[in-house]
Amino acid sequence: MAHFHRFSKTGFLGDPLFIGRFSRYNTSVEYLDVLDDMGIPTGETKSRPAIHRDGDLHRAVHVWIVNDRNEVLIQKRSAVIDIFRGLWDVSLAGHVQSGEESGAAVRRELKEELDITVKDGDLQPVGTVALHLRDGEKFDNQLCDLFLLRRTIDPEQVKKQEQEVAKVALVLLNDLKKLVREEPERFVPRTEEFEKMFALLAP
Repeated sequence: MAHFHRFSKTGFLGDPLFIGRFSRYNTSVEYLDVLDDMGIPTGETKSRPAIHRDGDLHRAVHVWIVNDRNEVLIQKRSAVIDIFRGLWDVSLAGHVQSGEESGAAVRRELKEELDITVKDGDLQPVGTVALHLRDGEKFDNQLCDLFLLRRTIDPEQVKKQEQEVAKVALVLLNDLKKLVREEPERFVPRTEEFEKMFALLAP
């Protein structure tokens, strides 16, 4: 029997969006390094809103959290986040701040968004993908460093950063493949990343 914190194709589509209040959140602005076409910092730094407005290339970190049943933890982006509101996404998606290394960024983002702490050796780097996304008048052009975390996570126990994350759920890898391919409008359109990770995680 499926638990309510896991979802099936029919179960999660009707979930209500989390409705937050801006006054509850820390509104500090992230500053990011603008990259050239080779992924090298240009020396220019912009705020996150400006990066998404202008479409500058920048670095991000994503984590796929997978348990021993080959279930993937996915998150639903909040209704108040600046881009791709209310869509399902990978376990964790965060930015590398100006002057920060990816390794430090991924640890910081895991702790901030999901209250997950990792130690040396827990995270497996699995490559980098270039993602060029658009959401209305906002552009998200990333060089994204990918990491795999093998860990059993209880979605009910995750302490989410509500400004960023509305909810989390576990879904079997094969079910996730089907959902992403048949109902892509429900997900952030990270096609290259999804296909890369599906191939990597295939039994």
